[in-house]
Amino acid sequence: MIRIEFRSEGFKEILNSQGTKELVESHAGRIADTAGAAIAEESEGFSVNTYKGGYGGGRWISSVSTTDYASMKAESEHHVLSRAVF
Repeated sequence: MIRIEFRSEGFKEILNSQGTKELVESHAGRIADTAGAAIAEESEGFSVNTYKGGYGGGRWISSVSTTDYASMKAESEHHVLSRAVF
């Protein structure tokens, strides 16, 4: 039988590590790129914002946002950002 001991400090270290930040940011970048490629009009596409959240002792969070009218319209009418998540 294998016994695993939960150590909160260890999980906090993982969630706040540079490697986790890079992984979260790379997934958000992939989503932004995929959504941006689906915009029919000329556009700046979507932007990625990565920051440290406070939930459960802190962790890296990335958000993807519209940057201009064309990206807002593409999401509103064609759900390009929503579809890029799945």
